[in-house]
Amino acid sequence: TPKSNRYLRPGQFWAVPLSNGRYAAGRVMAVPAFGLTDRTGFVAGLMDWHGDAPPTAADLVGRKLLEQAKTNYRAISRTGGAVLGERDLALDQLTPIDPHAFGVGVTHHVWGWATIFTVAERAFVGPDSDPVCWKPGDPRL
Repeated sequence: TPKSNRYLRPGQFWAVPLSNGRYAAGRVMAVPAFGLTDRTGFVAGLMDWHGDAPPTAADLVGRKLLEQAKTNYRAISRTGGAVLGERDLALDQLTPIDPHAFGVGVTHHVWGWATIFTVAERAFVGPDSDPVCWKPGDPRL
């Protein structure tokens, strides 16, 4: 379970719990996200996979990204989550956004730590579903 982005590496993945008891998969796309001295940020990707158990490297073979954005290591740790494994991004032809590209016309998406859960819920459960990690009074928050 990460306490910073120090040990995160591109290609690592984790489970994103869904309200229906299933799981989606998050992926570390790039580290750091907000500059060379950044200790908390990384670029996260939501994979086009969901299943009845947390993801494995075999589950992610050939899968594509639904979305990716800059976020905080808490996107993994605040859910009680942990890095489950690693699969080289190049094997699936996945390219991270360049977190350091700036200029006219460059757009970066930035997620709060819980946004990946909202995006996963809408993609895999339905547009009106309620993310499992974002409940008022939840002791994990």
